[in-house]
Amino acid sequence: MKKKIITPEKTLETYIKQHNLRPSPERNMMLKFICQYDAHFTIPILLKEFGIPQHVSRASIYRNIELFLTAGIIIRHPLNAKEPIYELTERAETHCHRICIQCGEIQEFTDAKAVQFLKYHRFKNFHTLNNQIYIYGICKKCQYTAKKTNN
Repeated sequence: MKKKIITPEKTLETYIKQHNLRPSPERNMMLKFICQYDAHFTIPILLKEFGIPQHVSRASIYRNIELFLTAGIIIRHPLNAKEPIYELTERAETHCHRICIQCGEIQEFTDAKAVQFLKYHRFKNFHTLNNQIYIYGICKKCQYTAKKTNN
């Protein structure tokens, strides 16, 4: 049986219908931008890179981010960051994150065995929607800096 691929746009359309919300061209533009943006993003990055039309308020941007989170279109990463970091849910499942606890640098990497394990592992009495791997530590640059200052 072939798995149905549901696009973020279709997910949004379904969510809007189920919750009796009005369609919004600004929301659709925002989602299109997020789908094309091939990296993690913060709301300030979104505001800067997206080139938001002047008639769209910051409050509207924040509300739509919350709507995308609730609909499962994007995820908020629990990383050591000043600003919440977001990513398209479908991209988040294909890689892992190494986070330096000193400088906050985030490195993405792929570990096929880990991703496959999580994809097919079943937990008793628990339906997994998505998953991510976060590894916290100290990056090479910070290790070098610490070693240099200790000598």
